[in-house]
Amino acid sequence: MKKIFFFTSSPNESANDTESFRTNGFEVEATLQNQTNNLITCIQDTIKNNLNDDYVIICTSYHQFTPHFSMPYLNNCIENVQKLGGNLLLGGLLGFEKAMEVTDHIFWVDGFKGAQFIVIFKKAFALLLQSKNADQAPAELFLSQSLDDIFVMHPFISIYDDQDINSFENTTDFADIHENPEEILDELSQIKKYYSYEPK
Repeated sequence: MKKIFFFTSSPNESANDTESFRTNGFEVEATLQNQTNNLITCIQDTIKNNLNDDYVIICTSYHQFTPHFSMPYLNNCIENVQKLGGNLLLGGLLGFEKAMEVTDHIFWVDGFKGAQFIVIFKKAFALLLQSKNADQAPAELFLSQSLDDIFVMHPFISIYDDQDINSFENTTDFADIHENPEEILDELSQIKKYYSYEPK
């Protein structure tokens, strides 16, 4: 069973909120997140306790699985991003600044907002642990600025389960935040397929 680290800002999080992870084949380890134990601090503590792992999967209480989720699909995306030398693999997002499809179902992204399901690869562990003043920046801004080789899977396996798209951790603004990022990525994928087509 694959382990997932669930970060919640509410001490009253019910068992139902983590049941979807167990149903989908995850072993859940929950961590309470607050003013002194923010998202980046939780990530750093998780990495310290799992330094021998090839990656860690973290998730916030804003996450909701999409119908596209399956463990084989997740595993395949993880394997592909490992081959690409990735630092992060996002299960979904609300917005991005730049994106480019690098292989089937995998897009490179630069600058992201609203990621609540994140795979952090071993390559990034030391960088994240050595970062100074990490708690002074919103988590997604910190990750975007600290790491290269960030990827997102498409179609998404995670959507933002909240009507308010302004994440409690993120203050970064994107001009196209109200556009559907999955539709944008789908268009980019179709364009790539069109121009990559080689008639027999």
